[in-house]
Amino acid sequence: MTAIFWGSVALIAYVYVGYPVVLFLVSRVWSRPVRRSAMTPSVTMIIAAYNEEDVIGKKLENSLTLDYPADKLEILVASDGSTDRTNEIVRDQYAGRVRLLDLPREGKTSGQNKAAAVANGEILVFSDASTIYDAGAIRAMVANYADPTVGSVGGDVRYVREDEAVAGKGRQLYWNYEAAIRRWESSIHTVLGATGCIYSLRKNLYVPLDPAAISDFVQPAKATLRGFRSVVDDDAICYEVAESKQLGDELNRRARVVLRGIRGIGYMPESLNIVRHPWIFLQLLSHRILRWSVPVLMLAAFISNVFLLGNPVYLILFLLQVVFYAGAGAALICDRLDIRVPGLFIPLYFCMINLAPLIAVWSLLKGEKKVVWETGPQAS
Repeated sequence: MTAIFWGSVALIAYVYVGYPVVLFLVSRVWSRPVRRSAMTPSVTMIIAAYNEEDVIGKKLENSLTLDYPADKLEILVASDGSTDRTNEIVRDQYAGRVRLLDLPREGKTSGQNKAAAVANGEILVFSDASTIYDAGAIRAMVANYADPTVGSVGGDVRYVREDEAVAGKGRQLYWNYEAAIRRWESSIHTVLGATGCIYSLRKNLYVPLDPAAISDFVQPAKATLRGFRSVVDDDAICYEVAESKQLGDELNRRARVVLRGIRGIGYMPESLNIVRHPWIFLQLLSHRILRWSVPVLMLAAFISNVFLLGNPVYLILFLLQVVFYAGAGAALICDRLDIRVPGLFIPLYFCMINLAPLIAVWSLLKGEKKVVWETGPQAS
C-alpha cells in the first residue's frame, strides 16, 4: 500500500508539476527558434459554424477587417447543418466577400474536411464563429511559415468571462497553465495539438480525418509525425467568451475533448513508437495519457492511504485529502447558491477536470463518438 500511495502521488506530481518544470528548465537551456519573416501567402480562413446567428455577423466583420491583404485572404464558412439564420446572414449580407458551404449535420471535423478540399489558400486557418481575432493574428501565424520546417502554427486564446462563475474562472486559470506548457514545448521542438479556434496548417499537409477525430489535435500531430514542427506564436491572439456558466456544461465539454483526444491517438498509433518518435512519445505520455490517468491515481492514493492510517504521517496526509475534497464539495454548494468564495473554485475545478476522463472512457466503452457539437454553453 505504501508503494501504491507514493507511486500514485509521484505520478500526479509529475503530471502537474514535474513535467512543466522539466520543460521550463530545458527551454531555458536549449531552444529551437523559428525563422520568422514577414510574408503574405494566400490564406483560407475556415470558420466552423452551427446555429451561430447571434455571432456570425460580428465574426465576419472581424475577419474582413484583419490586417492581411484582402486579395490573399479567403473566408469560408463551413455551416454544419445550421437550422437558424446563420446561412441566410452569410449568403445575403456577405455575398461576394465570404464563401458559404451549406453542409449536412455531420460534425466539425467533417465540415473542415470538405472546406479544406475546396479551399484556395496555401495556408489554412481554422477558427470558430464565436472567436474574435486580434488584427495582426493571421500575419503573426503566417510569418512562421518562412521557416520550411514549420507545418502548423497555433495562437493564444484570451478568455473573456461573462461573469464570475466557477466554470469561467477555472477555465481561464487552466488555460493559462496549459498555454505555458505548450509555449515551452514549442520552443524546445514542437507541440502536439493546437487550440481549435486559432490554428493554421499548410494546406498540402492537411489529411482528411474520420469525423470522430479531433482535428486540432490530430492535424498538427500528423504534421509532426511527417517531420514538421508545430509551434505556438504568442502574437497571434484571439478572444473568446468562456460561455460554460454551469459546471455540468464545462464537464461535458471537457469529457468530449478527452474522448476525442483518446480516439485521436488511435488514429495515429505510430505516435506511440518510442524508438522512431521519442520526443512525441514523451509528450503524449506526459501531457495526455498520464494526465487522463490522474483520476485513477487520485482514487488509488486515497484508498491506499486508508490502509496506512496507523502512521501519524499518513493520517495527516489523509486528512489533507479529505479537506481538499471537502473544499470541492463546499465550492459546489456555494456555486449552486451563487456564493463566491475566493480561491475555493480551484479544488472544485481540479476535481471536475479529473472527472472528465472517467466520463470519456465510459463513453468510449459504450461506443460513443461525440461527432457533432452544440452552440452556447456546451460548445467546445
